[in-house]
Amino acid sequence: MALDREELLAALGPQQFWRDVRIFETVGSSNDLLKELAQHGASEGTVVIGEEQVSARGRLGRSWHSPKGGAWFSILLRPQMELGQSGCIAVTLAVGLAHGLREAYKLPIGVKWPNDLWLNGRKLGGILIELASRGEKIEWLIAGIGINVNNPLPSETRVPATSLAIALGREIALEEFYRLALGSISESYENFLKEGFAPVRARWREVSVLGDRVGVHQGEAKFEASVVGLSESGKLLVRTMQGIRELAAEEVSLSI
Repeated sequence: MALDREELLAALGPQQFWRDVRIFETVGSSNDLLKELAQHGASEGTVVIGEEQVSARGRLGRSWHSPKGGAWFSILLRPQMELGQSGCIAVTLAVGLAHGLREAYKLPIGVKWPNDLWLNGRKLGGILIELASRGEKIEWLIAGIGINVNNPLPSETRVPATSLAIALGREIALEEFYRLALGSISESYENFLKEGFAPVRARWREVSVLGDRVGVHQGEAKFEASVVGLSESGKLLVRTMQGIRELAAEEVSLSI
């Protein structure tokens, strides 16, 4: 069933954050489309939704299967903050979305740092962050979000996948999903702007799916480490034989 724009806007209600919601039946990549809009001055709170993506990608350049039935969307933010805080925003969005979906659907949805959503040991979705900066300040930040909702899952995946429909045993109206997802994201982001990253770090501990130890893949290097927590800039703190290390999301992948 096609996503109904008017029904979606009605579901979002009279809130001010998501000012411009654009829905396309098919896009190459919602991130690429929104990047063009951002470069031409689109305002914070612009959303691009692709009912289907044909050339989507995830972290580290991996392809992302995006057929109809899933939630594939990108959001534009223009936070007035230092470039070094971009990792905080990535974690903030993932934690906010996980909490919102947990409460709405009563499912144990968790976050695999930095910003993947997991459910029952399987990947539910992920977030790809792209940004532009002016000097040391963020000019704009785009979060491309992909969540398996009602869509068929690929037969072969790098990690096992699941969907909300599989977990709940029923299909979900996408208008309902977007209302919950966008509401949770904007609330988490606005609270972060007001209160800082400390409350997000506390909430992250509640939903993190990382165990006490993780496998770290950094370039050609592979090693095990103990998880300590998050730094003030959203990096993962781990303990190795050489001491405490900070891991940046764009440099590593984790196995749990």
